[in-house]
Amino acid sequence: MRTPPSISPEIHKVLPIIRSLIRVHTVYLIGQQNITREYLYTSSLNRSRKSRIHYVLTMLIISHDQVADPKIFMNEVFNKTQEQVSLYAIHYTLNEANNKINYGCNFLNRVLREDTLLYSEDNRLKQLGSYLYHPEVFLRIQKHWNKRFEHARYFEEKSTICEDNPSNQGRYLILQQAIQQACLGLIYVFWEYQSSYYSLPYLLHLCEQFSDVPKIIYPKRSFQSQQMYSRLCHAQYNLNEKIQENPSESDSLKAEHLTYKFIQAARKEADKKLEELKKLHLKN
Repeated sequence: MRTPPSISPEIHKVLPIIRSLIRVHTVYLIGQQNITREYLYTSSLNRSRKSRIHYVLTMLIISHDQVADPKIFMNEVFNKTQEQVSLYAIHYTLNEANNKINYGCNFLNRVLREDTLLYSEDNRLKQLGSYLYHPEVFLRIQKHWNKRFEHARYFEEKSTICEDNPSNQGRYLILQQAIQQACLGLIYVFWEYQSSYYSLPYLLHLCEQFSDVPKIIYPKRSFQSQQMYSRLCHAQYNLNEKIQENPSESDSLKAEHLTYKFIQAARKEADKKLEELKKLHLKN
């Protein structure tokens, strides 16, 4: 294991927690954000505002066993760090990773070559070859994006049906699906990674590692903006559990406009990246 000087010592406190939850083989740090958060401290004598650093980490975790539920795993890390670290983890088993390396995996190739190794149990993770450039690879990426974009546009267009339907909760669920599909497409175009975990905050966070497009969806300071983001993220739960609550028509229309804006920005980013990839893949 190596500890790069640019990595905060606090981050390495997370590794024992991760290893206590699963038999880890290798951990790579893909991204990190240090966010200063203020909170209200209340004692018997006075009330005051204090601040502390919150760490947001994106990691590739290669383990011996399958992680059954990534949400539970990431929540465990959050809780065991006293809510000081939010982890966004990409999981492979050691066998899965080695199989992908055997057949050529540009996502693992990039992470293992470019990102920061935090922990390695031994050398059983196979070494990668050169990055795989080929016309068929480009066509696969392009086809994946086109299908995801088609799905995103389908859901975004179907959300207008709710204008004649009193279920604004239903509209939020459809809009959530549209944003998820656009995110999945972007992640594949930029990373050639196909996520098997579909939480909207998780997908937006992965996109944030290479794009500013998620800022369109992320909440601003206003309560209305934060409420809209929460409704988009928890649309399935709200539809099933908050049966008596129905957001206003104007709020859901604003969410619809935001979704349209996000999908168009995602298309612009994807088209630009695909042009770069086309030149790389078709010249080989």
